[in-house]
Amino acid sequence: MSALQTAFAAALSVILVLLTAFTTFTVRSAIVARDSAARTGWISRIGRASDRDTQRWAFVAHRTTGVAVFAFLLLHVLDVGLYAISPSWFDDVHTLYSTAALRVFECFLLYAILFHTLNGLRLIALDLVDIRNATARHLLSLCIVVTLLLGTAAAVVILWPVAT
Repeated sequence: MSALQTAFAAALSVILVLLTAFTTFTVRSAIVARDSAARTGWISRIGRASDRDTQRWAFVAHRTTGVAVFAFLLLHVLDVGLYAISPSWFDDVHTLYSTAALRVFECFLLYAILFHTLNGLRLIALDLVDIRNATARHLLSLCIVVTLLLGTAAAVVILWPVAT
């Protein structure tokens, strides 16, 4: 692995550690925000979550995926900017994208982009139209299902060269 590839991998690792810390902080804040969630355990409450809890977890997921996409975008701007400095440096860093680890990372990034986009459109619809709670919940379910379907189909394409 070249020094440039090592630097890129280190920067990606730092971003993933910071994203994990941010996610932990956000989830912890959501749990502590409601006394009953802290007392009864949030894992046991997920299956019987109220509309308010469902919207809270959608907010946490939306915020986390937004930060993840933004963080990778910053790194991506830097690695694409390498082309202006040296096309060989650009090619050197981009050979990492064909590795199995980065292809799996790209699949998770794709799921994050899809959920963040679809949930953002759902939030816009909620702002523009007076929608009942049940409809909002159904729209969230639709966002999750479409994210899983499109993300899985795309993940097959992304991971295909590694599997063969």
